[in-house]
Amino acid sequence: MNTEPPEGDDLQRMLVSMKQNVLERATPRPKRRGRRTGIAIGVVGVLLLGVAGGGVALGLIPTAITAEPAPTATSTAEPTPTETSSGAPVVGRPTPTATPAPTSTRPPYSLSDPSTWTISGSEVGPIALGGAVADELDDLDSAYAREVENACPNPNVATFTRTDGPVVTVIETNGVVAAVAIGNDIPSDGVAPTTAEGLGTGSTMAALREAYADLTFVPSDYGATPDSDFPQWTIERNGFHITFVEDASTQRVGLVWISAQAQAPGEFCG
Repeated sequence: MNTEPPEGDDLQRMLVSMKQNVLERATPRPKRRGRRTGIAIGVVGVLLLGVAGGGVALGLIPTAITAEPAPTATSTAEPTPTETSSGAPVVGRPTPTATPAPTSTRPPYSLSDPSTWTISGSEVGPIALGGAVADELDDLDSAYAREVENACPNPNVATFTRTDGPVVTVIETNGVVAAVAIGNDIPSDGVAPTTAEGLGTGSTMAALREAYADLTFVPSDYGATPDSDFPQWTIERNGFHITFVEDASTQRVGLVWISAQAQAPGEFCG
């Protein structure tokens, strides 16, 4: 038996015959296609390796096509949420604007300077309406001199004077401050307490009407009508009345009355 491998024309005829067998077996057929194709390729590979040698088989049998690697989906990293501290502003929301603290309309008062005292309704500078008289009157000592020789015979009335400003009268009821009066019927400039708008004794009625839309006429024994000699006009602040007594001859304020009672009395000592 001849065991020598074929050469020359015999080898070529054998390879052509093997290719035809491979192509016939590799022709697609319904169902079972993949299995037969795999078997045919495997048989050809074995024959070529055994008969023609490794180098010839590799040169004639086409190598399997290497599949391209499947594209890898590029994942976009989700942004990592950043924890916001309680004190930091939140992105995307309006940054809160700090509301400035309200400032006083008048600077802090000085006990020795009544021109810095504010008539607020419930207070006249350091004097608090409703406060104990023994405590409140001590605050006037550095700014006024207490009237002693010509003191009012009414023990519930205390008068304080100074040379460069109108008098201040404090009326008490049951040991507490019930009212404060600044000035008298005669308009007077000089050192004296004023409202937050800077109005008080000596101010014009035109200035009062411009500053206070709620300025209201108060009938009294000395001014029953707005065109009387001493009409009274009041505003309400902090639960108390600030009443301005007008000198009609000059249309200026002669006296400022601060009390829960709107009408200023014509006489304090009676």
